Amino acid sequence: MRIPSKYLGAALLLCLCTLISEQATCQSTISPPASHASPNDSRVRHRPKGLLVPYHGIISAVDKDAKTFTIEGRRESRVLKIIDGTPITKGGETATIDDINKDDEVSGSYLKDSDGTLLARTVKIGPVTRKATPTPTASPNR
Repeated sequence: MRIPSKYLGAALLLCLCTLISEQATCQSTISPPASHASPNDSRVRHRPKGLLVPYHGIISAVDKDAKTFTIEGRRESRVLKIIDGTPITKGGETATIDDINKDDEVSGSYLKDSDGTLLARTVKIGPVTRKATPTPTASPNR
């Protein structure tokens, strides 16, 4: 079966336009890869700028003067900076940077600044607590 060349040309043009459109959309919504990672590294995760990124881990270092703390990761460590207005809690109560200590479990979210600094937006000191699922009280109808 022979496909007329006008249909083949139209199909190729449609595919090309779709690819160009997708590439333009991707480039406008992702931030460039981190400077320490290779642009060809498939493990680099691209996130749009301004997106809150969750974190969880154990604190390996605290610099109270610089208002930073370091979290050990599986592949690399992350240094997060506490900025004015960042809510810090410990056990559900308001806390300060003085309450953050090495070997504490910590979680929260951060934003990546234009210079690559990780700005802590929330800091929760202590283990992650999950909401308990309610136990059914009624028995099934028979």
